[in-house]
Amino acid sequence: MPQNGSNATFVPAEGSILCENCGYTLDGLPEGGNCPECGCPVAKSLEDGRGLPAWEDDSPGRPRLRFLATTAAVIFGPARFYRSLQTRRDNSTALMFAQGHGLISAVLLGLALSIHVKTMTGFGMHPLLLFVVSTVSIYLLVWGTTQVAAWLTAWEAAYRGYRLPKSVVLRGMYYHAAHYLPVSLVALATIATYGILFARNSTWAGSMAPRYVLLLCIEVLAGAGYLFMTYWAGMRGMMFANR
Repeated sequence: MPQNGSNATFVPAEGSILCENCGYTLDGLPEGGNCPECGCPVAKSLEDGRGLPAWEDDSPGRPRLRFLATTAAVIFGPARFYRSLQTRRDNSTALMFAQGHGLISAVLLGLALSIHVKTMTGFGMHPLLLFVVSTVSIYLLVWGTTQVAAWLTAWEAAYRGYRLPKSVVLRGMYYHAAHYLPVSLVALATIATYGILFARNSTWAGSMAPRYVLLLCIEVLAGAGYLFMTYWAGMRGMMFANR
């Protein structure tokens, strides 16, 4: 544990070497020894096992492919991605990744919300204006939630004695933004499908409205659970990082 067996809250210094398996402070231990807490070799925590994702590759050309490759790595292997991610880096490039995914997800969810509102309520706002308002509102909500979550995570980590400064948490949250993509795609697919069915046969689709709303509620809960589990995988993969 980060407290080295002490009950006192103690946040390891940035220069301290932590066991990347359990978080025990390894300062002063020989490289050929083992962690006293979990038995993991000290050398494993000293290895240069963390690197930059494809998105942060500074070689010229193919930024879209690097964006897609990093997105796939985050979505399909979050634990592996965060356990191999360098955490003590400038966050400007990671921020661009988050902004891109935030915009994509906001557009998808804004379109889904516009279709849902028009189908279920017949709200009189112009469709394009409704889409723009929805998209901007969702983007700002996601961005604000990310900042608040990062602040709370860093605060709780310090309180519990884990070395997760806000800059590291934000780096993880910026790449976590990729997980909004599957959530927004599922929501858009569900709402668009119901919208098409409603346009073809409003009477039948109207009778199915309670089941449709129930399905949306289930998707909201499942999406929230998915986002939390992937968020936790990210924080768990970075909390004992040494670089």
